[in-house]
Amino acid sequence: MDGLEAVLADALTAEPEESLPHARREPSRGALHLLRRRDFRLTYAAIATSELGFAFQYIALMWFALEVAGPAGVLVVRLADSVPALLFGLHGGLLADRLERRRTMIAADLFRGAVLIPVAIAGLAGDLPLWGLVLAAFLLTAATSYFDPAYGALLPALVGRAHVQEANALVRASADAINVGGWALAAGLLLVMPLSALFAVNAATFFVSAALIARIHPRPAPSAVEATAWAQIKEGMQGLARLPVLAVAVAALGLAVTIESGTWMVGVPELVRSELAHGAGGFSLVMVGYAAGSIAGGIYLARRPVRRKAYASLLAWTLYLPAYLLMGLAGTLAVAILGALCAGVGQGSSIVLLNSAAQEQVPDRVLGRVMGLIGLVHRGAHATGLIFVSPLFAFFSPRPIFVAAALAGPLVGIGGAASALVLSRREAGARGRGASRSPRS
Repeated sequence: MDGLEAVLADALTAEPEESLPHARREPSRGALHLLRRRDFRLTYAAIATSELGFAFQYIALMWFALEVAGPAGVLVVRLADSVPALLFGLHGGLLADRLERRRTMIAADLFRGAVLIPVAIAGLAGDLPLWGLVLAAFLLTAATSYFDPAYGALLPALVGRAHVQEANALVRASADAINVGGWALAAGLLLVMPLSALFAVNAATFFVSAALIARIHPRPAPSAVEATAWAQIKEGMQGLARLPVLAVAVAALGLAVTIESGTWMVGVPELVRSELAHGAGGFSLVMVGYAAGSIAGGIYLARRPVRRKAYASLLAWTLYLPAYLLMGLAGTLAVAILGALCAGVGQGSSIVLLNSAAQEQVPDRVLGRVMGLIGLVHRGAHATGLIFVSPLFAFFSPRPIFVAAALAGPLVGIGGAASALVLSRREAGARGRGASRSPRS
């Protein structure tokens, strides 16, 4: 973790982002201390429960798609799982600022659970077509596009703005650990139950999550502003634009995830199969390596608050240089797993830091819209990665694509950090000139 500590060090600048009045820094007592707060503990339990269901759902959805239509079916389902973020991300953020956020999360969980019931029934009856899988994937991600902004905007109220990094890191590390455990548990359950039963189990986890969230103390919705939906969305974008470092970090997230996810989703299974001569077991080990890296990054960030979060989120993308170089040059599966671990540290840390920076700096009145925009960029970049990067594997072998991505991803992060530094200095200079022209009291 020494390398990560060096990357995330806040020696770049002297002034912390948390200098805003509403983000006064309090001494950190560790992420686990936050679980003493009843409402956060309930929310944490709800997300952990639904993440276990998601691990089951991922296996069932991908395997059914593979059986029904082969690799093309998997690609179509993955697109259906990504496109809704582009369509509903902004509206999800808008509702997070219009409605009581707890109720939005409950409604999204109930909807996701209801979607999976007919899927489980059709699968158990042996009549689950590809279009049913595509529709289910689309609807599930559409509902998630409303759940995530509401949760992201509610979190500062649950733990305080000064502790959002620790909370985000704890949730991220726990979710990744639960996914790994869920995949292993699913393998055991499939020895005694049909694959479609995993959809039913996932539906139950969403209903349990909704019940837990319903026990959280209600909080009033942000003050409503009489304006058109587009005017309110524009207001959210303007709120982000007033924080130039954060805005650059969001743009870099879209570019970096497009490159890295487009390489990962198709490139990893192809690399393991064609270059390293391993099967599904080897692919699973690489996935576990990625999850282990993300867990390690989450544990670190849960214990060590970072002052310049938006800058650090940009620099975290530089970890893709060793990550994808190791994978592109790997001669053994162990080297590829090490590369996947570095990738997990990089992307997991970047996302935790970016979300935390937004939750600390953005006013609550527009926080839902900004979180919705971040979700749109993050999840939507998976779709753009599938569309623009993944087709390259039809023409090139995995190794050169991984090496190219190893260079491109870090360049996005370094270029973004340099641009953000220039913008912040210009803004500071403009404020200084404005202050010097103002009359003295």
